[in-house]
Amino acid sequence: MITEVRQPAVSDLFYPADPIELKAMLKKFLDEAPLYPYKPEIVVSPHAGYIYSGSVAGVSYKQLLNLDLNQHYTVLLIGPSHHVPFEGISFGYYKYWLTPLGEVKVDTQKIEEFVLTHRDMPITLNTIPHAKEHSLEVQVPFLQMVLPDFSIVPVVYGQVDYETVKEVIRWFKDNYPNVIVVISTDLSHYYPDNIARQIDKYCNLAVENLDIGLLERCEACGKIGLGASILYAKERGLKGKVLDYKTSGDTSGDYSAVVGYASYIFYRE
Repeated sequence: MITEVRQPAVSDLFYPADPIELKAMLKKFLDEAPLYPYKPEIVVSPHAGYIYSGSVAGVSYKQLLNLDLNQHYTVLLIGPSHHVPFEGISFGYYKYWLTPLGEVKVDTQKIEEFVLTHRDMPITLNTIPHAKEHSLEVQVPFLQMVLPDFSIVPVVYGQVDYETVKEVIRWFKDNYPNVIVVISTDLSHYYPDNIARQIDKYCNLAVENLDIGLLERCEACGKIGLGASILYAKERGLKGKVLDYKTSGDTSGDYSAVVGYASYIFYRE
């Protein structure tokens, strides 16, 4: 049974609950981010608290301004489950997704069509994995700032392989126009800054070289989504690029135990 509204779980924790304060913070991140000449098919964005990773996330979302903003977009949001262990993928089967900036429509029709055509895939419409999950929630206010007209398809995954998530990307991109994919992931966690950068360089190299093998040496909570994107990009002739990379030490000043954050884009030349 469909749930009416997905309520915010981490407002006032990961980002401001006050809409005026939130909008000002997002505007600052987006205004300071560079705009590159790449039209995104897939962007990868971190999901930590905005004070730590918001500037990096802003670089990913700034690139959506290269789209035709007069069009409606379906944003396929894909991120890992941090709180609920389960097999397969879970669609956020809500009518609307609420943030301090207002409601966003969930494209339940597209979700239902995917489920009907993938009966052998480990899929659930149970919204329990979504209820407290931050990996997708923190992406939505950025989308509200840059896209005038969009709906979302929220996907959280548990124990699953690259190919399953790649199939989600492929099916939505092949069957509908104007689908933009957002992959949510942070990189290595709680190493000294110099060690974190050594580990994270393999994630960065995997993206730029479209080399799934390099992910073996990369640590990322959203590695499955990142790997699925690399496989999809390689099959479809897309290019991968690192747009920004920082650690939490760059914002907190504490370099003793950091988390890595990256902005990636996959685009067609």
